Amino acid sequence: MDFQNEIRQFPINLPRAALTLARAVAYPDLDIPHYLAQLNSLAEAARTAVSPHESVLAQADALAAFLFKEQRFQGNLAYYFDPRNSFLNDVLDRRQGLPVTLSILYAAVAERLGLPAFGVGMPGHFIVAVRVAGQDYYLDPFHEGQRLTMEACARLVKETTGYEFRREWLAPTEPLAILVRMLNNLRNVYVQYQQWEAATAVIQLLNLAEPDVPQHLRDLGFIYFQNGAPRLAAASLEAYLQARPNAPDADAIQHNVSQAIDAWARQN
Repeated sequence: MDFQNEIRQFPINLPRAALTLARAVAYPDLDIPHYLAQLNSLAEAARTAVSPHESVLAQADALAAFLFKEQRFQGNLAYYFDPRNSFLNDVLDRRQGLPVTLSILYAAVAERLGLPAFGVGMPGHFIVAVRVAGQDYYLDPFHEGQRLTMEACARLVKETTGYEFRREWLAPTEPLAILVRMLNNLRNVYVQYQQWEAATAVIQLLNLAEPDVPQHLRDLGFIYFQNGAPRLAAASLEAYLQARPNAPDADAIQHNVSQAIDAWARQN
């Protein structure tokens, strides 16, 4: 199943969709069933450490200890912007990842154990929560699954973004929004590294995930131009201008695209 079909499922199977994302962007021959089987194996191994006779919260802490201490999954602080941190298959292979991918890992294993865990997409730092009797408890998979108070969550947001904390940022994050966050991370990395082909693939997926966001068409146009595809660039930018004719950058784009296409035509 391709990425577009994965995100049309209800509910979205987040680990499978994340692996499909990796296949679409960087690993065309990725064996998705192999990595899903790895998640199943991790869950089976975790059963010896996570006693069903303990409270749900104790089980959540035990799972964190199993994954982040015994299995040594960890946040990649040294090479945070390595794109491999954003691919679930690489996280499983290398035991390193970003907050969002480590949170996907934790929630996927928790689900297989029957624990009510979900992702929480705070600005600047992704975490997970476990719901117990209507109350949410927060853990940070990027930092060994340590338990977080609301005050600690607020500090994380402040340190990473400078924003003042808002309680609604602790609400569960839908799978599609998690995938979009992963893609935005990858887009930023690939653009920074000027890896235009990979950036193109990422923005194409963003456009599938958020078809009502015309800025993806604009970004795709810019990337096509950088990648030496002026006709595709023009088509994407014209589609953007049709969707947002009054955009603040509309005049500049129209002027610059016309000049660029004229120059390209003279060379051919």
